Amino acid sequence: MFQGLRSNKDCDVMLNLSFRLLSGGLLLMCCLSACIPVPMPKPELYRPLTDFTPQDGVYDFESQQARFNVAIDDNPRDADARFARALLYMGVGRYASAEEDLTIAIQVAEKQSGYDPERLATIYVHRGLIRWSDEKVELAIDDYSRAIELAPKNWEGYFHRWLAYHFEGEEEKAEQDRQRGMKLEPDVFDREYVLRYDGIVL
Repeated sequence: MFQGLRSNKDCDVMLNLSFRLLSGGLLLMCCLSACIPVPMPKPELYRPLTDFTPQDGVYDFESQQARFNVAIDDNPRDADARFARALLYMGVGRYASAEEDLTIAIQVAEKQSGYDPERLATIYVHRGLIRWSDEKVELAIDDYSRAIELAPKNWEGYFHRWLAYHFEGEEEKAEQDRQRGMKLEPDVFDREYVLRYDGIVL
């Protein structure tokens, strides 16, 4: 009988010891995990909306918006009116509304065989700017790429995709876009390259 009690006590001691060892192990793991360095975000080299210039009349927002609203109500498939209202929204920082209008404008224009590809490329570039600002980097690059397909002689698609690729660390693709852009608008690409890579812009 006493031997049985002793065995039970021994079991209790062993269980308590095991529990303490387990608790200590978990505590040690938590302490060690707190010492693991957290990856830092990449430097913010590309801020495409920083220098966005509002369109003329943006400060008369309500009347401008009302005019575009009427045009869109009359013809919801008016891609140009959607684009114009999106620019108005971008000028006052209403990027979600602007992206919605740009997306609808793209959907409409893509189905119109006679729509100006240069203008459609510009719409894609503007949506790419908003998507980048919203940290949708891959979607922004997709928009810049589509803009280049539509207007391969327009430097803006190459310019923004170059900086986006560079931000993503895809240096080979970035350099290819920079070289292509240099042939189209050397002054812009030269100036931007000096600003960003000679330490003037961090």
